[in-house]
Amino acid sequence: MKTLREKFTLTITGLIWLTFHVRTGPDMASILSGTFAQIMLTAPYSIGFTYITVIMIRYFTGGSTPPWDRIIRIFFTIGIFFAFFFALYEYGDRAEKLRKAQEENPPTVSRIYLNENQKVKLY
Repeated sequence: MKTLREKFTLTITGLIWLTFHVRTGPDMASILSGTFAQIMLTAPYSIGFTYITVIMIRYFTGGSTPPWDRIIRIFFTIGIFFAFFFALYEYGDRAEKLRKAQEENPPTVSRIYLNENQKVKLY
């Protein structure tokens, strides 16, 4: 990392990685614990695929290992992909559980349809 641009892009990639791992919740403790759990869930996959990618890069370039900042960028990029797909799965699971809960306990208030209450026109 010699230039300011490289440092800036590495920092931005790290912040995007962290943003994709953030999980929502009602309070700060649940947000932090959910984010930590998400990072711990995706870390083995990211480390493994980063290791395989670095080995492939080393093989194709003739034995030279990429610099450490490039390896971290690869880790962040792979982590972003895994966090995105795990988040899709998690949010879809939440929506499915909410739908099932609403089917089991329907609302007690009757629904009003548009044409059931006739209003007198004001003109």
